[in-house]
Amino acid sequence: MVDLFRGSVYYRMQMKTNIRRYSVLAIILLLLLGTFLAVGLVSGRRIMLDLIKEQARSFLSVVASTQENLIFAEARLEDEYIDRLIGACNTLDGDLTRRSIDNVRNSFGFHSVVVFDRRTRTRTIASGAPVRVSSDVLDQQMPISFEYFDLGNRMMMRFVYVLTERVYQVELSADEIQEFRTEFGINKIMNQIAVNPMVKYLVLQDKQGIISATPNVETISRIEDDSVLARAMEQRSVVSRIEKFNDRSVLELVRPFIVEDELLGIFRIGFSLDSYYGHVRKTEVQLIVLFLILFGTSFILFLLFMNYQSYASIKELFRRTLSAIEDGVLLLDRRHSISAVNDAFCNLCATEYELLAGNEYGKVFPGDPFDVSKVSATRKKIADEKRLFGRALQYATYPVFDEKQKMSGVITVLHDVTRIRDFEKEREEAERLVFLGNLVANFAHEMKNPLNGLSIGTQRLLKEFPSADEEYMRIVESIKKEIDVLNKSVNDFLTLARPRMRSPAPFSIAQILNDVEPLIEHEIREYDVQLRWNIESDARIVGNADDFRRAVLNILLNAIDAVRAVTGRAREVSVDLARTPDGVRISVADNGTGMDEQEKNRVFSPYFSTKKSGTGLGLYIAQKIIKDHGGEIDIVSRRNEGTTFEIALRT
Repeated sequence: MVDLFRGSVYYRMQMKTNIRRYSVLAIILLLLLGTFLAVGLVSGRRIMLDLIKEQARSFLSVVASTQENLIFAEARLEDEYIDRLIGACNTLDGDLTRRSIDNVRNSFGFHSVVVFDRRTRTRTIASGAPVRVSSDVLDQQMPISFEYFDLGNRMMMRFVYVLTERVYQVELSADEIQEFRTEFGINKIMNQIAVNPMVKYLVLQDKQGIISATPNVETISRIEDDSVLARAMEQRSVVSRIEKFNDRSVLELVRPFIVEDELLGIFRIGFSLDSYYGHVRKTEVQLIVLFLILFGTSFILFLLFMNYQSYASIKELFRRTLSAIEDGVLLLDRRHSISAVNDAFCNLCATEYELLAGNEYGKVFPGDPFDVSKVSATRKKIADEKRLFGRALQYATYPVFDEKQKMSGVITVLHDVTRIRDFEKEREEAERLVFLGNLVANFAHEMKNPLNGLSIGTQRLLKEFPSADEEYMRIVESIKKEIDVLNKSVNDFLTLARPRMRSPAPFSIAQILNDVEPLIEHEIREYDVQLRWNIESDARIVGNADDFRRAVLNILLNAIDAVRAVTGRAREVSVDLARTPDGVRISVADNGTGMDEQEKNRVFSPYFSTKKSGTGLGLYIAQKIIKDHGGEIDIVSRRNEGTTFEIALRT
């Protein structure tokens, strides 16, 4: 019994010892597994945050590159403005007269031009009505200065050009600058980014305050009040931290904005951490469940699963974030494999995402069009502009560094400037046409004086020195007619070269018609035309009375010319002015030769004429003038029956 009791006690003691031993081993194992679990959680969070930081850094590189390109593009546009203004002022400096300053202001479309004498410190001459004359314009030391100001809802530029003896102040419309900022400015990028749920805010600020921000940012910490921001700006380094924004945690990345080695401010971007925290909580539950079921093996598998999920989430975050950017973005890893592209890049190169992602850059884009190899070798940014994929593209290729300043990849940003280049070509063409118009106008003005002298001379020969010699009288009459044809051609060219009306004023349509009647009396009598006037009412429109009178006169002369060939019936031309529900209607009808469909379609084309002595500009100019007055002109014509010109005007 004693031995049995002793054996039982020993067995129980051994059991207790084993239980204690296994319990200790179990506790140690649990502690080890718990330690591994904690290490896994911390490592997973760190990896996820590192990925978010990396993508945020790439995202800010895209935004900074885009803004830098916009700054250079706007500066280039301003340089073109300044060159044009300097050329205009230099032109005036050689011939400063009232006529020349008015011609320059009208030719270039300036709002006003004011010239000061630096010796007498007085205003010499002015054209137009300046909005404001700068008080220190005569004391300005810089040869060139300019500023923008608002006039109503228009953006204007005030330009000051200082020469040795004179100072020029020019005010002009800055519609192209305003249109550029609206179409391509940083505020548009901010508004596009604001719709992305992953980006909580994006701010560009300097020591004076916020320069631009997404619409949801009302207040944000100042640089001087935040040591982290001050250090990032002073050291020109990238800083990341977790901050509170609208009572929610965000990952904030701070990057200095440097253009040509000049510090312009800092970019601050806040990424939402909601998905991060949600993913972390979900991962913790999964790890605990797997920890209780599978212990070590399942723990390792779960870490792999967690890392995979983290990577997929960050890749989705990166893709959704870059989809808000209109510029194309290409991201390569250190082996030059394509890590990611956005939809804009796929659209620019007309290639599907599946054919790009994961492939080698050199195989997809042979010839290295974006200078990736050079950037990898020099570790410096390269920016250029090329014609690629049938478009004009500006690209900037940057090296991407991690926090240890090791190169982790390359990012390329493509900006489609095709529309800008087309716009520049159109503007150059318009300037060329303006130059040709001015050249034609100057040539026509030079022609008018000798033509007037010749016309007066032939009139004196006919009136003061008549002769019984029929050949002599025929030659003089022929000379007078040819001079009249030349004079009409010169007037047509002057009207064609004249800019659109700038100082419209109200005038009476009935009065214009009454003024035209005496001008065609000679043709009416010479060709035996019956002219009927039917003016039922009157109306007033706003425009240029002289131009409108010329348009009506051109149409009437065309109608009289159309009835010259009529034989066997009376030659008739009628003019009607009547009210319509929307305004007034002017009808000029004749019973002349009429036109076929081909002639009707070309009658308003420049230089088209059925007359041997015609320039083909009369009806083209008439249509242009009527359209400038907000009207429409239509033709009803039948061959050998006559033609009716219908002019509809709104009052």
